[in-house]
Amino acid sequence: MSRAVLIDVWGQAVSALKVLHVEDDFADALLAQNAVFESGDFEIGFEVARDLRDARRKLKNQAYDLVLLDLRLPDSVNPEDTLTTMQGLCPDIPIVILSGSVRVDRSKIPEDVPLLDKNEHLGARHSAEIRPLAEILRFSASNDDIAQI
Repeated sequence: MSRAVLIDVWGQAVSALKVLHVEDDFADALLAQNAVFESGDFEIGFEVARDLRDARRKLKNQAYDLVLLDLRLPDSVNPEDTLTTMQGLCPDIPIVILSGSVRVDRSKIPEDVPLLDKNEHLGARHSAEIRPLAEILRFSASNDDIAQI
């Protein structure tokens, strides 16, 4: 997918990134957007789908560069099924998981799928050692090397 190239405030080329955020908790969706904007990256746009059915509809009507996925949704509470369904809906779009149930679900998710803990990336316990969400999203949209994410 071809992306528009923009220039940031430092004169660096930045491509606009369109993210489908599949998240049923409106507050968490806003926290993710806020985390990205607070890092100074205003060229990442979000569209929120509240469940897999809504994600399917949005994917049919719009092109995205990345999917940010919660594992437990109203129409899919099994993390493996949620991921498998989303991979089937968008086989050529990178997926990053942002979930509050990472500690419980880590063993159920393949190692080649980036898995981020909401509590670390969006919560008050955010530390300097955690890479900014905007950086992770940009890197994931343009790179297949999971070890670097």
